[in-house]
Amino acid sequence: MTGAVPDETFNALVDQRLSPKTEREVRQRLEADPQALARALAWQRHNEALGSVFAPIAHEPLPLSILLKLQASQPAWRPDPRLLRTVTVFCLGLVCGIALAWLAYRHIPL
Repeated sequence: MTGAVPDETFNALVDQRLSPKTEREVRQRLEADPQALARALAWQRHNEALGSVFAPIAHEPLPLSILLKLQASQPAWRPDPRLLRTVTVFCLGLVCGIALAWLAYRHIPL
């Protein structure tokens, strides 16, 4: 990697979402640019400060009103995709069987 660090990569570095290899490469590039390194360190300190301020709130349970709204917004029953595939294959087999029986009935003299 050469040149300036793209914003997406910079944000991923600060949020600790890079692979170890990419993180090493980005950190090497930041060491060559003291201004970018200072910016990254400031952002990391900011993230840590926000995390410590909001840590107690982050682990609280959701209020009942929000839970009820979430429950009301979800459909009551959602069909299982495997069930839909099974029914579809069954119906296709049934249609093919009826079509073959009809063709056989028309072409085989009794």
